[in-house]
Amino acid sequence: MKKLLLGLAFLSVWQADSNAQIGSGGLPASVMANMPAAYVPVTKAELPDWNSAVKEWEAKPDPKPYIIAAITPADLAFPQSGILYTTADGTQVWRARMQVSGAKALGFYYDRFHLPKGVRFYLTNASGSQVLGAYTEANNDPGNKFVNEAVQGDIVNLELNIDPGVNLSDIQLHIDRAAAYSRGIEYLAAYAPVDGDLQTIDEVDTALTGASSVCMINAICPTANNYAAQRDAAFQWIIAVGQGVGVCSATMLNNTGNAPGNCKQYFLLASHCDGNNSTTSSAFDQVLLRYNFQHATCQPAANAVPNNTHTATRANFVARSVIPSNVNSIKGDFLLMEPRNTIPASWGVNLAGWNNAANISQTQTNPKKFIGFHHPGGDSKKVSASQQIQSESLGAAGTHWLTIFTEGLGAEGSSGSALFDGDGRVIGIASVAAVGQGVNGSCGLNARGEDISDFTSNLVMYSKLSYDWDYTQDGSASIRKLKPWLDPANTGAVTINTVKSDCTPLSGSTAIITTGNKLDEAVSVYPVPTTTGKVTVRVNLAEAGDLSLELFDISGRRVNSYGIPKAASGSYTLDLSKYSNGMYLLKISDGYNTASRKIMISR
Repeated sequence: MKKLLLGLAFLSVWQADSNAQIGSGGLPASVMANMPAAYVPVTKAELPDWNSAVKEWEAKPDPKPYIIAAITPADLAFPQSGILYTTADGTQVWRARMQVSGAKALGFYYDRFHLPKGVRFYLTNASGSQVLGAYTEANNDPGNKFVNEAVQGDIVNLELNIDPGVNLSDIQLHIDRAAAYSRGIEYLAAYAPVDGDLQTIDEVDTALTGASSVCMINAICPTANNYAAQRDAAFQWIIAVGQGVGVCSATMLNNTGNAPGNCKQYFLLASHCDGNNSTTSSAFDQVLLRYNFQHATCQPAANAVPNNTHTATRANFVARSVIPSNVNSIKGDFLLMEPRNTIPASWGVNLAGWNNAANISQTQTNPKKFIGFHHPGGDSKKVSASQQIQSESLGAAGTHWLTIFTEGLGAEGSSGSALFDGDGRVIGIASVAAVGQGVNGSCGLNARGEDISDFTSNLVMYSKLSYDWDYTQDGSASIRKLKPWLDPANTGAVTINTVKSDCTPLSGSTAIITTGNKLDEAVSVYPVPTTTGKVTVRVNLAEAGDLSLELFDISGRRVNSYGIPKAASGSYTLDLSKYSNGMYLLKISDGYNTASRKIMISR
């Protein structure tokens, strides 16, 4: 085994419609008022050289995450980079634009970010079909830093809606870096222009199926049968390192102190997914946690867009092992974190159970299997499985579980993902892989025909949860082991089961309670009047839900009804061309609140 590991040139140990990151929903004032296009100042930044960025990234010592974006310097600030005006109701609107010509998608890093109460911040793509926000004072953080997820295209609109009475000098907003994404952005195809070239939304793979091997298996496929709860605990970790943005995989985790009403949401990944051995939460002020980045069907049609994603910002440090400079000296490889903001129950995320037993059955009989969910190559969620594992030593005796996948593969970007035992409990964290191992024929290619065998393997080693549990290699401090956090009451538990993100049992139900009529602030209908009979309903909801729409004529008679299932953030077209000219009323309901919009048909 040692000889195999020493021969790995890339033992990077597994590298690698959108809902906004825990925003309050709603639409910008410019959209709600159907404001005509006007002059908005444009701040430009230079497109980074992707090939040079990749070459520089790959020259970094392993282990490390998998690069999906390159960073370029930027300088956009409130108020000087935009235009500020006051509407009739006294609301002040500040608008600005950032452009990085040629970028497929853009994410921004803010070195100053503070919004006082009464300020709402939105980002939209050039067409306005993708809306992030509203970000408010709830998104402030003591470090005054922020980061937003990827926005489709090379132009991003920024807008602040400022209530009367807000002191403008209390607003801090400055972008010092922009990330130009080239991988892991298939889901943004939903927001590309209708007449645009959707085939090039992902720089690496024009087929929109991702950068990883064609032999990868979508997480929803039959391989994952009986492990749906574990699938919903896995997500993607996105972190800026130097001049690049890298990704790993991670897993939400339960602990023995959890109960409904007293629920701690930890997550686990590999220590090398940070790269800096950081032990302060401030080091993670600008990480992104991307949930539900997965396909809804096993074999989606060509160019099918993955599910709506949900993204959270920032995490708090809890515990970790120290990653040595020599990859072959890795002993424990774990990083325990906590989302800085509670993951909403409506996202459908679970907290995985675990098994910290040192001696477990190393063979599973169908239908049970050893199974993992991960994001290889920054792709949408995949699944890999095997029937056997064995104990291996890396840096010390008995540190890792080794498995050879018989279904699916691992790749850079899969680092940090969990290995589950046959009962669906976490037993390890993806740490290192033998690149090229078991990657034969077409499995060494991605959908574009590129050779990715040097970043792919069917032999993967997982840092043992049992070894990391009461870890002693880096001292006796609680931040150097998992036990104090996953068994806070010192119960001595060996196993624990998976629960929902609010710590209610999987068999239970979680009610979503809506307070306040946020729906009225989150719906826009345009154009008004319509000269074609077609109107667009644009929504940006804080939580996805089913919308019902009813159309009434001037006499109050209902003439039609429509439904938008699982609406979140996006635009929907209604064809009313069969109706006569005149005034109509469109009533929109989410089951809790209603909003009404007048429509004038004038052909």
